[in-house]
Amino acid sequence: MNLASIQPSPGESHALVLASASARRAELLGRITSGFIIVPSELEEWTSGLPEEQVVSLAKAKAHAVAGAYRGVIIGADTVVVVDEHVLGKPQSGAEARAMLMQLSGKEHRVLTGLCVLSTDRNDAHVACEETKVMFRPLSEQEIGSYLDTGEHWDKAGGYAIQGKGAAFVSGIHGDYFNVMGLPICRLVLLLREVGVDLLA
Repeated sequence: MNLASIQPSPGESHALVLASASARRAELLGRITSGFIIVPSELEEWTSGLPEEQVVSLAKAKAHAVAGAYRGVIIGADTVVVVDEHVLGKPQSGAEARAMLMQLSGKEHRVLTGLCVLSTDRNDAHVACEETKVMFRPLSEQEIGSYLDTGEHWDKAGGYAIQGKGAAFVSGIHGDYFNVMGLPICRLVLLLREVGVDLLA
């Protein structure tokens, strides 16, 4: 999918609108449907409340921000990593990414994704929070450094990509694998059905 070629027009009605700039979310949604457009919410993210509340609130805010200009069924999502009750978002520097991976080393962490499916026609919104538990084996400083050299940590919650070289760090997973990538497809399909959209019909 060529994201740069998508030029939606505000005010037009669309079946599905993905309120995200994430190429990974677009790829995952594209596995089950091609009938959507991408409109990044450009919302400034914040951190407050419990992690579960935080991701759901941000998902809702992203969906509503896009719904102000686009009609249809809007999908908002937000993902964080939680380890030892510390919330890890996207690292803003290499040093921060290194610190995140050191925190995750040899421990189990939770990946939380908040989802919001908003139908502008029905003025109806449904939300959920998906949780996946991921176990990391112990990591050496050398392999953390080598991983950071790949640049794969950028724009990834927790500083790693399970679908890339970061898979070498994962010794176990319990829950939705796609949730760790940022879009729990199974839960999303069920939420879409609640607003009258069945992608599998």
